[in-house]
Amino acid sequence: LDIMACLFCVWSVHVRCILTCRKASSVKDATLVKVVPTPNNGFTELVPLIKQKHYVTKEQLVSFLFQKTRYVYDDGQFRPLEFPTGLSYQEYHKWRGYPNDSLIEAAKQKYGKNKLDMTLPDFWTLFKERATAPFFVFQVFCVGLWMLDEYWYYSVFTLFMLVTFEAVLVKQQQRNLSQIRKMGAKPYPMHVYRANRWHKMDSEAVLPGDIVSIGRSKDGNVAPCDILLLRGPCIVDESMLTGESVPQMKEPLDDSTPGEILDLQRDSRLHVISGGTRIVQHTPPEKSGTGLRAPDNGCIGYVLRTGFNTSQVCSDSSE
Repeated sequence: LDIMACLFCVWSVHVRCILTCRKASSVKDATLVKVVPTPNNGFTELVPLIKQKHYVTKEQLVSFLFQKTRYVYDDGQFRPLEFPTGLSYQEYHKWRGYPNDSLIEAAKQKYGKNKLDMTLPDFWTLFKERATAPFFVFQVFCVGLWMLDEYWYYSVFTLFMLVTFEAVLVKQQQRNLSQIRKMGAKPYPMHVYRANRWHKMDSEAVLPGDIVSIGRSKDGNVAPCDILLLRGPCIVDESMLTGESVPQMKEPLDDSTPGEILDLQRDSRLHVISGGTRIVQHTPPEKSGTGLRAPDNGCIGYVLRTGFNTSQVCSDSSE
């Protein structure tokens, strides 16, 4: 019975919650949360709560990570992390990047690094998942029954073949995951406008709300995040994202309409450079303009979303 109870805890998150957890009176007292995704968007998981103090206000922040997406506790419920994607056109044009270190550190705490990091499980972790699968457990149980009937040679050989077959599958899975991990875009230096001056920093350090310079790369680098184009037009190859073979023209956002709010579904096709796409041609902003101009003569853009929340990977999958 103990073995079956342990196995059911592995097979079912609901059973594990019933047998090993109790309902907390408040979020502050809880350490785990059960996340039930929407249909066809993964499986139910029991994930740990992340508790930390806000860098500026010192208030306690409660959140969790599910499918590489962060959910923050606010007004009695968990909500997906909000990004600056619903501001007015004028607010985007007037913004001049983070003005001081305290706001930069608060943004780092909130959004984290701009990194598509896929953790590679070790051999024994993957083998444990396969060894506790219902079908594998059933086969081992059958081997035990055959041993009771004194089919020793056949039983031991069958058990050896089962373990060997699962080990080979685990090694193949590790190789596949390693190849997928290598396919990710490599970080590269880019110009970011902070504290009233341009800084050259790694693309992994870019934060939502940053003003950046983006343009055609000689090394073929792709856009590291979703960027709203503010100054300077460009032509973007979106074939890796949409399958569209014809490069798309991207125009800078027009600030002449007062009070107009950015709508990603409406404006992303013309004004947003999606993460993972490649710029094939760009035109530097005019020198006669009053806006910012980057040292590398790139187009000026506003970072909207980073990491696993960019257009190339994001999806609303939990409730």
